[in-house]
Amino acid sequence: MVGESFISMAPVLIGTVALILLVLGGWFLRERRLGEQRKSVRAFHALSEDIIAATAPSAIAEKLSAVVPTVTQATSVDLFLFDRRTKSLERVPTADDPDPMAAPIDSPPEGLANAAVVCFRNRTPLSVPDVRRNPLVKVGSKMSLPRSALFVPLVSRHETLGVLQVDNERRLGYFSPEDQAAMQHLANQVAASLKLQEQQKMREQLFNSENLAATGQLISGVASELSAPLESITQLAASLAEYAGQPVPDLDLRQLAAEARRASEIVNRLVSFARRSDAVAQHVDVGGVVAGLVRFREPEWKALGLRVQHRIGTEASPVLGVEGQLEQVILNLLVHAEQCAAQTAAKSIFIKTGVLAGRALVEIDYSAPSSEDAEAPGFNLEVCQGIMRNHAGDIRFRRRPGTNGFEVELPVALPVSEPATSIDGGNKPTGPLTLMLVDPDLSAQRQLSTQLGERGHRVVPVAAEAAVDMAQRLHFEAVLWAIHAGGRGWNEFHDRVRAAIPSFVLISDGYDQELAHSLEQGGGFLLARPVQDSALERILREIDSRTKSAANN
Repeated sequence: MVGESFISMAPVLIGTVALILLVLGGWFLRERRLGEQRKSVRAFHALSEDIIAATAPSAIAEKLSAVVPTVTQATSVDLFLFDRRTKSLERVPTADDPDPMAAPIDSPPEGLANAAVVCFRNRTPLSVPDVRRNPLVKVGSKMSLPRSALFVPLVSRHETLGVLQVDNERRLGYFSPEDQAAMQHLANQVAASLKLQEQQKMREQLFNSENLAATGQLISGVASELSAPLESITQLAASLAEYAGQPVPDLDLRQLAAEARRASEIVNRLVSFARRSDAVAQHVDVGGVVAGLVRFREPEWKALGLRVQHRIGTEASPVLGVEGQLEQVILNLLVHAEQCAAQTAAKSIFIKTGVLAGRALVEIDYSAPSSEDAEAPGFNLEVCQGIMRNHAGDIRFRRRPGTNGFEVELPVALPVSEPATSIDGGNKPTGPLTLMLVDPDLSAQRQLSTQLGERGHRVVPVAAEAAVDMAQRLHFEAVLWAIHAGGRGWNEFHDRVRAAIPSFVLISDGYDQELAHSLEQGGGFLLARPVQDSALERILREIDSRTKSAANN
């Protein structure tokens, strides 16, 4: 009976085991597919960041050709950029395919180039499931053509910059909807990166032209400075020539050597400004820069009969910036002050440095000419302000009865050996974060930037209308968005960038428990004004923890 019962149950057991194996197999295949999808998503995110961070089209083309075939059906990728001068689509060479190729818009050559031109003209994606039988492709030699292809236009702000071509050399058919959407996303990223590169190139050209203008202004001042020591050297040399065959007075020799050293120092400093300055930012002691310039200018002050007082602060005032650029700006301001003060009866200049509320300050006051027309010609404050604002600082010009002056301020940076520590003595200090700050109140923006900068974080102030665009171009660990009475723009922004930026901090005029709870459910934070160090430190630690956790996954 037992044997018969077992035999009768055997099919059921076999079916059960088969069903379990089938379920396990399905689960394994599902997990494998999901794992591959997650891997592809991570690869696309990394590729998008690399594209935005690229500094040249060739770097973008190399990244695309290396990554896209590993996560899509594509076997090769080509990047075509429109050249306005030649009115043609020019392929960006890569290491695997270094030969140049251009497709004139008016008369494209045979092959896939015609399809690329059609995509460019129509500004719409074009999928070619069978290259050799598509009427859009002018087929000459069939040997080098792929089996299927996808063309996506590079569009940025209603301007078509080129075409992204994706080929499959192994099989016919349309690219999957997922691959087409991914290629459109990459094309958008490429277009944004190309625009960023174009803007950066324009900024560099503008900065170089401004640098040359500032250097030209210095040259005019330095040329007049050189005339005094060179004239003294000439007179002393003529005087020494009269002592032919006789002992030369030591005083004359010392004066000659001193004047020669002075002229040499002026020339060396002028040449250093003419060179292309090192663009690597480092910690610079502003007080030390000013003290060095004071020593450098003292002989000229004496020659001009200027009465100069200075109070160089003893407190360290390190800022993050390019030392040559900061020195150039302050020297420009000093030379302007000298030229203006020399025209007055008082002939006075007062220089002061110090640190106040986390800002390094440099004040230069000078006796002002009786009329504005008597100011030194050729001085361009906008050039100096542009350089300082690139260092997150500013220059203010102030006019008082009988006195004019400049006030320079820069955010103090913590030395590398002194990492930011927790104010409330809590967990480990946070690592450096890149934070977007949206606050129309410039005073509040400056105060919060100082609080964050003192902790070693990088703060990028952004206008509300440009926030979405900036979030797509740069990588931020968090966004700090300040709202005032009636502010609503943050909702739409939060929804659009939630997937790209892991943490969102809303700054309000008061603490709202219901709003704070709603934000926390979505992974956000509420920070009330006035901003308390302990609350800010707690939020920064949480953002840092999320950033490290995401990097490890």
